[in-house]
Amino acid sequence: MAVRLKKLQGSDIPEEHRHLGDEEIFQVVTGDDQQHFFASETEAAAKVAQLIERERDGDS
Repeated sequence: MAVRLKKLQGSDIPEEHRHLGDEEIFQVVTGDDQQHFFASETEAAAKVAQLIERERDGDS
């Protein structure tokens, strides 16, 4: 499964996620189009790592 990490800034931030920050937030999108939003890049990167590990464990 592909996982994508993207930084959203300003008007690219969806209104429903502005509570996380109005200048920049981080979006993680999975191959099956699940979306996760985080206030920090560290949290977003941890989610990416978790998703990759889960995928590896599922393939074993």
